Amino acid sequence: MASTAGGLLLSFGLCLLLASLGAYIILGQYYGQVMEWRGEVERIYELTHSPAYEASMNALEALSPVANWLANRISWVPGISQYAEPLRRIGGAASYMRRIYEASESAYHAVRAVEAAPKLLEYGIAAGLALTVVGVALIARARRKP
Repeated sequence: MASTAGGLLLSFGLCLLLASLGAYIILGQYYGQVMEWRGEVERIYELTHSPAYEASMNALEALSPVANWLANRISWVPGISQYAEPLRRIGGAASYMRRIYEASESAYHAVRAVEAAPKLLEYGIAAGLALTVVGVALIARARRKP
């Protein structure tokens, strides 16, 4: 029984150790580059999540159907027909603002994850090493018994 548990802990510990160590090495290559952009990502996130930006985005989304309806009505009226095309672009602008909003959110959370990853990977390395040592100890103990 101790030999089986030891083998399980040994194999799981080695997998955890190697996976964490590999991820730590890979992350180390890109960590500096990601953290270099941290300030810009936070600035864009704060801008796109400001009340003014969200109100503008929501207003454009709400006005889009009305703007399209109005553009269709004035497109043939002399003197104001030139405003039909800009009115039709309101929906696209709202969609573009929404995509920027969502992309900034993803980038912000990705930077936060990269920022926290080294500490978590260090815990993974330590846990993998500990499990490996315990597994080896259990296997050695099981083999000593007659």
